Amino acid sequence: MGPRTAGALIAVAALASAGCGGSNPDVDAAKQFDDYPLLWAGDKFEQFNLTHIDLDSPGNFVTFVYGTCEPEGSDEPSCTPPLQLQVSPLCAHLDAVAQAPIWKRRSIRGAPVGTIGSAPVLFSRGAQVKAYRGAGSDPALAWRALVALRSINGVAPVVTATGDIPAPASGVLEGSRPCAA
Repeated sequence: MGPRTAGALIAVAALASAGCGGSNPDVDAAKQFDDYPLLWAGDKFEQFNLTHIDLDSPGNFVTFVYGTCEPEGSDEPSCTPPLQLQVSPLCAHLDAVAQAPIWKRRSIRGAPVGTIGSAPVLFSRGAQVKAYRGAGSDPALAWRALVALRSINGVAPVVTATGDIPAPASGVLEGSRPCAA
């Protein structure tokens, strides 16, 4: 595992406790976020309510946490909520995230899907979305969440709950064309 992958996983681990007890997510702040397009699965995805939005994640990530969990362990109790969607600008660590060429053969609603660790990563024009499922959750949960993506803010391209998700420009994922925000 490279340092960038480790950094992303550390960010997920740091957020794990955010979904433990549930909090009041600041949906209005996410709607006003204008740094890059934010894609989410709505206020509720399947049986899981949105319990937390972290707009200040380390490494320029915005994370949407769905569901709650019960902390375990005696030294530093922690848990992993059922679903976390980690959104970042498309160009963030793209060389590491797009390195495995599986995205050439997989897509959801027209957008290529790669993998980092065991998490699927959807590449849209302007943003990438990593879907992490928690321990004990359905193995297909992350994939279903990516299918349900839509915009929460008005930063282009705006994605609706149905229809295509705009893919990055040709050549960007391959590295033959520069990634530009």
